[in-house]
Amino acid sequence: MCLLVLASCGGNTPAPAPAPEPAPSAPAPAATTPEAAAAGTVRVNVSTLNVRDDASVSAAIVGHVRRGERLTLIAESGDWLHVRLHDGTTGWVSSQLVVRDGEAARSKRAGCPSDSAYSFVNPPKPSFAELGPHGMVVVEATVDARGVVTATRVISNDTHDSSLAALAEREIRGARFAPPIRNCVPRPFFFTYKRAF
Repeated sequence: MCLLVLASCGGNTPAPAPAPEPAPSAPAPAATTPEAAAAGTVRVNVSTLNVRDDASVSAAIVGHVRRGERLTLIAESGDWLHVRLHDGTTGWVSSQLVVRDGEAARSKRAGCPSDSAYSFVNPPKPSFAELGPHGMVVVEATVDARGVVTATRVISNDTHDSSLAALAEREIRGARFAPPIRNCVPRPFFFTYKRAF
């Protein structure tokens, strides 16, 4: 009888074994990230680079990137590269205006110059005047592989004075560049000239 009392009072009986935990499920397969399918990265080598929605200079601009930014390379089509920006936007850029990461480190043929960005040989010479309208004129210049400005186009003119826009175009046309080098070859490029009045 005493034994029964001890058993009902809880005595030294062992605690019930915990229920077995379910077996861990197999880990989910890793999601394929866009970077996993990427063909590498490229670095922007001009002051401002237009990102377009198709591989054409007439395609709509979907974004802009600045010198030194790295873009994920998705695919290529001729002189155009399909890239992904940091915010996830995808679009097309000219292969002549970017450098593939690791490309500069590859061994070069004897006498071949290293990849480089453009530089000024003769910078534009702005003229200054105290009187008249004030504002900013932005001109896009097309520069050939010799470093010569072959065409200009006024992008914006906050001064609303066409003579100042013409002056800014004349100034950048008088400039001379050392063009960027890609794979041992000088390349044409676009230069954005911002002129404050």
